[in-house]
Amino acid sequence: MSGFSRLTAGLKGCYALPAFVLAIPTIPVHVLLPTFYAEAPGLGLATVGTVMFGLRILDVLSDPMLGWVSDRVPIAWGRRKLPMALGGLFGAPALIMLFSPPEGVTAFYLGFWGGVLFLAWTAVQIPYLAWAVELEPDYQGRSRLNGLREAVGLIGILAASGGMILLTDLDTASRLRFLAWTTMVSGAVAFAVALRFVPEFPNHGKPARLAFPWKNKIFIRLLGAWFVNGLANGLPAVCLPLFLTRHLRADERESAVLLFVYFLFAVLAIPLWTRLSKAFGKHRVWCCSMMSASLVFTFVPVLGPGDLPAFGVVCALTGATLGGDLTLPPAIQADAADWDRLKFRQDRTATLFSYWSMATKLAIGAGVGIAFPTLGYFGLDNQTQDPTSTALAALVVIYAVVPIVLKMISVAMMWTFPIDERRHRIIRQALDRYA
Repeated sequence: MSGFSRLTAGLKGCYALPAFVLAIPTIPVHVLLPTFYAEAPGLGLATVGTVMFGLRILDVLSDPMLGWVSDRVPIAWGRRKLPMALGGLFGAPALIMLFSPPEGVTAFYLGFWGGVLFLAWTAVQIPYLAWAVELEPDYQGRSRLNGLREAVGLIGILAASGGMILLTDLDTASRLRFLAWTTMVSGAVAFAVALRFVPEFPNHGKPARLAFPWKNKIFIRLLGAWFVNGLANGLPAVCLPLFLTRHLRADERESAVLLFVYFLFAVLAIPLWTRLSKAFGKHRVWCCSMMSASLVFTFVPVLGPGDLPAFGVVCALTGATLGGDLTLPPAIQADAADWDRLKFRQDRTATLFSYWSMATKLAIGAGVGIAFPTLGYFGLDNQTQDPTSTALAALVVIYAVVPIVLKMISVAMMWTFPIDERRHRIIRQALDRYA
């Protein structure tokens, strides 16, 4: 079984291509959008934080249904392809509307178009991740395929970051509109290529039931670790623009360059994490990436205004650990989905990934819902250009200290994860016999 792959290198590239498009609006939506709307007249950090958290709650409630639907779509109709196509058709105009708010924008406007975008994004992302499980059955091959997809996605983020750097002479609204239209045009090409040329393979098992897999303790353990680590990543992500401008006193161009460095090193580090996982196992190497990020974050509280070169080193090192966060957990989840199919005789790969998506969104939403109201309570808001020392201390704690604690909890949950390469080989052999 080791080394077996169903895809040529060209088809793997075709599969990874949509990740480039999906990644372009990632920074604007998750990092810049909350601050962008918080600075609009009539809105603020607390209001935007509440709306964004509400959007995530609404969004995650739809995840299991969309995953369940994808598992039950006949393969002749395009079990993974049909939901992705529909999600792209609805998501593109929603992204443009969200990034082109009218004068006097309201919380309702943000909530409505944000809701449409997040639902469409889910309709694409869940079957897209589940598709990789069926395309690549090999333990190490999954790390490589997920690594390729995430590397292509990070290149999309780098392209967006580079665009933000080149367009710093424009206002934020104009730059966001440019990225939205770029996403729509490039998405039409990327999705057409992937949906046309990449095949689908059937899984064996009964149709999935719409129910949470309480009996799958391995999946629940992995899901919990993923959520905790997602929150550890989400808090710094939503606080980063404020940390750069309020604490380090960086201007827009400097902030864009630091973001570019962060994602560049994430791309460069992906081959390293893939190779390490081959030698030491995916779950142990993921733990090492989380511990490395925690170590780097311990230096953040000593930074102050003007320490941009030192923070650039922090961005490079934590960006490298992001490569492990993006590459290894989905591959581990794919192995857990195989075990679920063997143990419970159900074909519910996309359903399981829907709960994975729920955890991701809850973590990001919780990051905004916790960070912004807390910072507002301590006196840091969109009107405060010279915040108090107490407000800055709260910003540093939320940005760097709390994530260290959360990542160590996730490491404790994953260090003794039971599915390694040897056990996965046994699982795949059993699945092949029952096919």
